[in-house]
Amino acid sequence: MIRDSITGEYTLVGATRGARPNEYRDGPSLGCPFCPGNEAQTPPELARIGEREWRVRAFANKYPAVVPPEGAHEVIVDAPTHDVEITREGMEMWRERYGALRERFPHGWPVLFKNRGAYAGATILHPHTQAIAVARRPVRWEAMTQAARAGAGCPWCAEIHAARERGLVVAEHDAAIAYVRENSRFGWALTLAPLECSLSLDRASEAAWTGAGALLAAAVEVLLGNLGAASPFNVLVPSDPHAAPGTFHWHLELVPRLATLAGFELASGMFIRSALPQESAERWRRMFTLPHGPL
Repeated sequence: MIRDSITGEYTLVGATRGARPNEYRDGPSLGCPFCPGNEAQTPPELARIGEREWRVRAFANKYPAVVPPEGAHEVIVDAPTHDVEITREGMEMWRERYGALRERFPHGWPVLFKNRGAYAGATILHPHTQAIAVARRPVRWEAMTQAARAGAGCPWCAEIHAARERGLVVAEHDAAIAYVRENSRFGWALTLAPLECSLSLDRASEAAWTGAGALLAAAVEVLLGNLGAASPFNVLVPSDPHAAPGTFHWHLELVPRLATLAGFELASGMFIRSALPQESAERWRRMFTLPHGPL
């Protein structure tokens, strides 16, 4: 990890990242490395769900962005087939691997994320999620906690209350809520937050985790059903186990990648939204089907 002495931003140097295969650029491989039967193409398994035939499996990334002792980079294959993006068992593995990285790097920050599609940064077609443990608090999370310290009480709890008042709620289910953030960087991004105030997903109640997961699964399903099965998106999981109480609130972010980042965003660090938050919320509400029970 290197730090820009002018901007203060950190960059990971993954020397092997350029060698990883790219199925979006080169076409599908003859034998998908993440499909059952091709386990020898990946590093040794760290965890799995399913004994004789796995349904979810995790292993170290063959082309890591960071390596010990600075951190670790893992892959979670969410399902054995290519046609399932989000599953209950897949999200169970997200939480398990997050906890495992917390134990392995007690002073680090695990970052969970899913890239789907070339515009979203994926290189392998098979649905998967990644976890990277880094030695320093991500800059965006540091900005969140600093802003929270300047206020009174948890800003996410206040934001959820404001979303209800301003017509930005898309759906509520069990112990979680889906809403459009008024100040989101991306016009169609959807936030899925537990109603309970908790810093980190590994400390969240089972109801909060499964409630947020059910909303995420429903949102991904309607996104792909309405915008096309090939629609790119990212899932982000901000979670900060080292934050002071009241300065962080773990959540999920679903970011449809309807446009790529361009020169202005890269030059300024500012983003251009293509819709008002109320417009985004209304579009999501028209698409949304509330899940029946937990994920």
